[in-house]
Amino acid sequence: MGRLDSKVAIITGAGRGIGLATAKLFATEGASVAVFDRQGATDAAAEITQTGSAALAWELDLSNHPAAEQAVHDAAMRMGRLDILVNNAATYVLRSIDEQTVEEWHEVLDTNLTAYFVCARSAAAEMRKHGGGSIVNIGSVHRMISEPGSGAYAASKGAVAQLTRNLAIEFAPHNIVVNSVSPGFIRTPMSIVDGADETSTPRFADYYVNSGRIPLGRAGVPEEVAAAALFLASRECGYLTGADLVVDGGLTITL
Repeated sequence: MGRLDSKVAIITGAGRGIGLATAKLFATEGASVAVFDRQGATDAAAEITQTGSAALAWELDLSNHPAAEQAVHDAAMRMGRLDILVNNAATYVLRSIDEQTVEEWHEVLDTNLTAYFVCARSAAAEMRKHGGGSIVNIGSVHRMISEPGSGAYAASKGAVAQLTRNLAIEFAPHNIVVNSVSPGFIRTPMSIVDGADETSTPRFADYYVNSGRIPLGRAGVPEEVAAAALFLASRECGYLTGADLVVDGGLTITL
């Protein structure tokens, strides 16, 4: 028996990285999965269905908020219900505050924050029809720490942390729990900057690993974040809401 048997889950940004790992794990645990992404969703859903699990794909840009809202309702209708939403889709623009345009700022916040709000609200409306559910927001340790050039990304993730708390309060009367995961350095396509994986560079090794700033001495992998999302989405977490799980190898405890 899987931990998510008979459940239906939407995973945003599930075409690759953390989202794909989460979709695969949820499917393995018995969930039917709706894969949302602006590219790669169809391939990801096909890969999951080849294992014998149920998966459908929605190729869309979640910064198109009316389309995102409609996609949540369509997924619930086509799959019969909705029990779990994992808000994971994110974008990153590496730019200093002086150089960043207002358009780039909105590009990041529209995907990393406003889409979370829109999808959560739409998902909650569907979850109420079946007695409740679980929403997991994928945040970042950038809600606590940051680096140059990460202003928009850090602002969006700080806001996701507070949005999670507010949603937890507002959705609690409907038996919907809302929690978040804050990953640290995870080896995903987003960690590739200017063609190089930042978690494999000498700078990363010196500054984060050799220095002891990451006590576990390595970057994480998407499956480790997916496992945290599974825990928060599972039946065992019915009395846990408004919480955040930090999956960072110990990075933030060394500050």
